[in-house]
Amino acid sequence: MLLDFVSVLLGCIPIYMAKAPGSFRITLLVGFMLAGACWYFCSVYTRLWNKKFRITALHHAFCAFASGCTLLFTVLFASLYYTKDAALLSIAAWQLQLNNDGAWGEQTFSKAYDTVKDLGIEDFSNAPAPGSPGALIPTNHDESRQTAAATYANEACKHFDRKRPFLSKVVWSSPGVPSDVIFQDVKAWHERNPHYPPTRAIEIAATQVKEGLEPQVPRIITLSRLAVAALFVLIQAIPFGLIGWAAHRDIKAQL
Repeated sequence: MLLDFVSVLLGCIPIYMAKAPGSFRITLLVGFMLAGACWYFCSVYTRLWNKKFRITALHHAFCAFASGCTLLFTVLFASLYYTKDAALLSIAAWQLQLNNDGAWGEQTFSKAYDTVKDLGIEDFSNAPAPGSPGALIPTNHDESRQTAAATYANEACKHFDRKRPFLSKVVWSSPGVPSDVIFQDVKAWHERNPHYPPTRAIEIAATQVKEGLEPQVPRIITLSRLAVAALFVLIQAIPFGLIGWAAHRDIKAQL
């Protein structure tokens, strides 16, 4: 969940660079200015209670860390405007990965095969079993077509839930595709084509994810910025705290 969240956040930065290079350069300039101010303040703030304290090279390394974090978080905070683009890019990458996942395809085919066979309305006497050459699923009835498509679509949703847990929780509480959506798509497809491809069911799942994502984008951006701000304060507390602790120990040493 955390890795998925971080990948979406960091994915906003290159999109910001590509879509608004002028604004990005301004943000970068502001970031460097804030980073410089952070380094200076981090190196002198201990004089508020210990005027004789002098920071060492190690303390300057802490200042550099605080300064670098300031630059990164400044750029990241501004980049979060493109959270939707980063999320859509993540969804597209997942869809491409799933379409090329042979193991998932075999497992899902086997499940769809058994599910349609259990309906008892198709003739499986000439249908090779999963794993055999020329394996196929007989789909001569609408119910069989819908069942096979629903199996692929819902398994794709479950796969998305495993691989993109952060986005999945944003989009839905329980991964799945409404049966009427699958039915309408299967019906429309078979009016023009004889066979319903698994990639089409995966496309339905991806479309459902995108449609569920759209109304949540403002909330995602707000929550992401709050999380980034909180993380920034938490991380900055480390170098500032270490330098402050060193200045406090220096007072004791002088006594």
